[in-house]
Amino acid sequence: MPAPDCPLVPLEPSIFTAIIDNGNTTSPNLVPLRSLCKSGRPLVLLGGSYTCPLYRYISHVLNDIYVRYKTQVDFYMIQIREAHASDVWPIGNIVDVKEHRTLSDRLAAAREMVKKTQLEIPVLADTMDDTFLKLYSPWPFRFFVIADGTLKLVGMPKEAHYDTTDLVKCLNDLLCDKKE
Repeated sequence: MPAPDCPLVPLEPSIFTAIIDNGNTTSPNLVPLRSLCKSGRPLVLLGGSYTCPLYRYISHVLNDIYVRYKTQVDFYMIQIREAHASDVWPIGNIVDVKEHRTLSDRLAAAREMVKKTQLEIPVLADTMDDTFLKLYSPWPFRFFVIADGTLKLVGMPKEAHYDTTDLVKCLNDLLCDKKE
């Protein structure tokens, strides 16, 4: 299935200066998801939020996978609407992040996530109209592997936890196919 394109907001715009869509005067500094896809190089998107306990639990494993594959695979964390915002659905959460009312709120939550989880993966944020959320359904946290514009894997929770075995296998298979 072709991977849908959508605009994303960089947490650090300076990293994306070559691909930012400055033609969009109403929402400057948008990065088209399609521009992140490079021929022959897999792309991993991790869609989630800081208030998702499953994400926080697995963040160190995601860092390990990123370090292992970053020379051959591109990775981006996509900050979406909070899974358990403290003012909407605080399921005993130890994280006090309210529902994002503005893009500044969403970017602040992403910065907090990076700081508290020591995330090494570059971060982008969904737009406030939740385009990425609507197209990819990453709720509450999912990972996606895209190769040559095609969605190859959607990783979902199994029995209330995430097993990254499918992600690692998919990346190994794609990289092995590339060598042949």
